[in-house]
Amino acid sequence: MSKSKKIVRRPNGEGSVYRMKDGRYGAAYSLGKDEGGKRLRHVETGKTEQEALDKMHLWLSKNGYLEEEKVVINGQATVEEFVEEFKKYGLKDSGISDVTYDNYCNMLRPFASAFTGWHIGEIDTDEINKFFARMSNETVNGHYQYGQTSLKRTAYLVGRMFKRAVRKNYLPHNPMDNGEFKKPKAKKVSKEITALAADELSEIMSALKQHDTIYPVVNVMIHTGMRTQEALALKWGDIDFESACISISRALTKKMVFDEHGNRTSAETVVGLPKTKAGTREILVPDSLIEYLMEWRKKAPTVSKTKTSDEDFVFGTVKGPSWTCDGFRTALNRYLKKSGTGVDRLRPHRLRHTAATLLSNQPDATVFHVMQLLGHEDSRMAQKYVDKQREERAKKNKEMLEQISKGLVF
Repeated sequence: MSKSKKIVRRPNGEGSVYRMKDGRYGAAYSLGKDEGGKRLRHVETGKTEQEALDKMHLWLSKNGYLEEEKVVINGQATVEEFVEEFKKYGLKDSGISDVTYDNYCNMLRPFASAFTGWHIGEIDTDEINKFFARMSNETVNGHYQYGQTSLKRTAYLVGRMFKRAVRKNYLPHNPMDNGEFKKPKAKKVSKEITALAADELSEIMSALKQHDTIYPVVNVMIHTGMRTQEALALKWGDIDFESACISISRALTKKMVFDEHGNRTSAETVVGLPKTKAGTREILVPDSLIEYLMEWRKKAPTVSKTKTSDEDFVFGTVKGPSWTCDGFRTALNRYLKKSGTGVDRLRPHRLRHTAATLLSNQPDATVFHVMQLLGHEDSRMAQKYVDKQREERAKKNKEMLEQISKGLVF
């Protein structure tokens, strides 16, 4: 008579791992007894002992049997869980602004949607390449949806997510960190932001001059290269009328509230810091601009609800003492569309681009002059303005040298 196997009773919450007849591994966890006294337990299986344990840990975490609230991330976690964990702990807690967090969450949506129901351990380099190829080819109403900037930023963010997963030992390797990953290339041709030509600028400024509250903002932006957020956050105390100097130390931004999935539930415009550390700067401006601002300070209360103490905003509207960025962009383009200039839409950033280009056209201008004006930390950002002018001057030089060459006889 064979000996019967002794059953060792374990207290609730203690689990075991065992080899099954088919060669797989099972992880069992005791959950106590039901109302009839029947012992309850949950079992997860896997090809390896570790896989079975990982699946069990994940199930226990999702079903509230572990004190730890964070979902356990491993190769068996779904892409939805992977992205949610990254948004919450890799992004939200990293100190980025609400606006940046909102943008990043939007960038991750195509990835999460494409791999819905997948386990992250199933996503290899080939699947990543296919995903970006689909993004490149995606169209809406016959037009490619994603430009190179969108693809590049999405690739950066997904790569950052996988890189963090490896660092946290969630995954053994990053599927984007090898020679087989192909950097995505867009089929959509994105229109480059260019400076306004002299005639365009003249026509637009002439049209806007008829608008009491939009023109003052645009006039300051084109003279200083300020970002829209910086110009709209300007207060009278920031202007030194005697020294003809404007101090930039704040910018409009948005304070947002998000749900647990990273979806924005509300947003309000608030005053914050400039975009970068170098954004805090002082700009010596032309005397003509100072004279204009002095006149605007007197005129403003008669045509708008702009107030004039040092703590008040320089630019207000007919409805309130300040603008929002969205409100300004909408009002600007609505007015231009009706103005007959032929310009139906103007990105305010083109005013900043135009100011930088005009400065770079000056004979003695260097990249450092542009950096100081715009508040750039990286010279490469400002170099593009100077380089473009050098290229145009080089072409003109070639034309003149060709004319000279025709007259040379040896």
